[in-house]
Amino acid sequence: MDTQQAVAEAANHENSADHDGAESRRDGQNKFTLGTGDSLEGKLTYAGSINVQGRVEGELRIGGNVEVASGATVKALVDASSVTLRGDVEGPVTAREKVVLGRSAKLNGDITAKRLQIEDGASLNGHVRTGSFENGG
Repeated sequence: MDTQQAVAEAANHENSADHDGAESRRDGQNKFTLGTGDSLEGKLTYAGSINVQGRVEGELRIGGNVEVASGATVKALVDASSVTLRGDVEGPVTAREKVVLGRSAKLNGDITAKRLQIEDGASLNGHVRTGSFENGG
């Protein structure tokens, strides 16, 4: 079973269980939550948004938004519409719209985004490229 099938099955299971909405619809788009005890290794391509509270290693290619919660650990390439970081992230981050580094964020990697917001207390070790990009990515 590949990662996408596993995520789809997990999301279907979460929807059928009496759970606090691991996958919910917001703004007509799916949202998937990787809980604090959960981990994902490999490549995830997902049209919706994802909230990472656990651990990810590999690649996240997300059509919607990525949120990395405080206490979460991500060692991955992250590509999404918007990215909000509050946990520890190692790897390149690309956002078609905006990257937000929250006060508890620790990013070791390069950022490519249309806009960047860094809160007081955030840590960034990497190169930043902002503005409009025609080359896709």
